[in-house]
Amino acid sequence: MTHEPDERNKTMRKHSKTMSMGQMPAPYLMQLETFISPGLTYLSLIGIPDEDRRIRDRIRAACEAVGYELPACRTTVNLMPARMPKQPGLCVLACAVSILAADGRIPSASQLEDTIILGDVNEDGTIPPIEDDLTGFISHALELGIRRAIIPLANLAGTTIPAGIEVIGLSRIDELLNQ
Repeated sequence: MTHEPDERNKTMRKHSKTMSMGQMPAPYLMQLETFISPGLTYLSLIGIPDEDRRIRDRIRAACEAVGYELPACRTTVNLMPARMPKQPGLCVLACAVSILAADGRIPSASQLEDTIILGDVNEDGTIPPIEDDLTGFISHALELGIRRAIIPLANLAGTTIPAGIEVIGLSRIDELLNQ
């Protein structure tokens, strides 16, 4: 996480990086960069479908449910590569975590740069199970040199975890605030 002073406003710009994955048809690595900067209050998700603002609203509600209000400024989450389709059920959790990390709410935020985060969030802050088998995603992450993954706790028991990667199961997003 880096902080760059903005001479114009004498405020701080905050930044974080996280990773998730998508599938088309094979798993691919997705990088997320979050920027919190001066400006009107707005949450922008670049590179993800957002019909009727449901995804932004779910992220906002989930964060508020665990006692965190989104910054009262411009928050931009960029999901790359832009040309690849994104499955919200796999990457919305990574968006929420990236925002929390950029705002300094996750003590171990620097470790997230080498971690894939798979999952969605409910408005109450819980992390629902993913219907897909996550073994292929985790194996692909390991092939790419990634040594840590965060997945829904409900998927942990049914996922084959290859040697060489640490997999953490979460049931609520606030569990990351104490990591």
